[in-house]
Amino acid sequence: MEKYVGTDFENITDSAVCIGKFDGIHLGHRLLVNETVRSPYPALMLTFRFEGQKSIYTDAEKEKTASELGIEHYVEVPATKEFFSMEPETFIKEILCKKLGAKQVVVGTDFRFGKDRTGDVETLEKFSENYGYKLTVVDKLKSDEGEIISSTGIRKYIADGEIKKANKLLGRNYSISGTVTGGMKLGRKIEVPTANIIPQNDKLLPPFGVYAVRVIGEGKNAYTGVANLGVKPTVGGDNPIGLEVNIFDFEGDIYDRKIIVEFVDFIRPEKRFDDIVTLKKQIETDVKKAQKILLAQGH
Repeated sequence: MEKYVGTDFENITDSAVCIGKFDGIHLGHRLLVNETVRSPYPALMLTFRFEGQKSIYTDAEKEKTASELGIEHYVEVPATKEFFSMEPETFIKEILCKKLGAKQVVVGTDFRFGKDRTGDVETLEKFSENYGYKLTVVDKLKSDEGEIISSTGIRKYIADGEIKKANKLLGRNYSISGTVTGGMKLGRKIEVPTANIIPQNDKLLPPFGVYAVRVIGEGKNAYTGVANLGVKPTVGGDNPIGLEVNIFDFEGDIYDRKIIVEFVDFIRPEKRFDDIVTLKKQIETDVKKAQKILLAQGH
C-alpha cells in the first residue's frame, strides 16, 4: 500500500476513492471500504488527521487496518481550517479529480464537505458528469438492535467501559498496540509476570480497570490473558498510564517486541489495595474470571 501525507504529491491516476475520518473503521465504514475495493479501479482511502483528538484507532492502527482490507493508496490529510474551507466544487476538481484521479467516489448518505459543510451527496452527483466520475452512496448500517453504527456511539461505549458492545459495532475487538517495555518487575515478585506497554497519547482509552484480553504477537500467535489498564495505585508514586498484561500459558522474553492487546470484556475497576498480599489474592480472582469469560467466548 502506498501512503501519502498532505496533498503535496504527484497526481494519482484512475482510482476509486472512499472519504472519511474512518475512526475505528467500524462495520459501517467497512461497507464503504468493501465497495471501494470491489471497484475496477485501484482502491484509495482519503482520510484526515485531527491533531490533539483521541481516536479509537491511532493513525498507525488505522493505516494498518486499511491495508489489510485491500486499500492500495492511503492518503492522510491534516484537518486544517484551510483544507476544510475549500468551496465544494474546488475540492471535487482539485483534490478528488486532479490529485486523486477519482473515477469512482464512495461516500455515506450523510457525507458533507467543503466550506461550511455545504457540499453533500447531491453536490457530488451534480458534478459527476462534468468531472468524469461515478458516485456510489452507501446507506447507513444498523446493528441487530436497530442502532445506527457510528464512531460517536462506539466512542461512548468505550468511554463507558461497554467493551462488548463496542466490539460488536467495530466488527473486531477494541485493542491497544505497542512495544513491550520494562516495568517495575512487581508482577514477577508476586509470581504474576506481566508484559507492559504504554498507550499512545492520542489513543481513546476505556476506564481504568481489569479486562479479559487476547494478545497477538509479532508472529500472529494468539494467547489469552488478563490485563490492568491504569496507573498502579497500590504501588504508589506518579505512574504513567500503562497496560500490564498477564499472558496465560506463555513463557519467554518479549521485551522490545510489538504486541496487540484485544479487550474482550470488562472485569472490574482499578483500585488501590492495602498491601501486596491482598493485591495478589485479587489477581488470582481476576485470572479465574478472565479465563471463564474467554472460555465462554471460545478463546
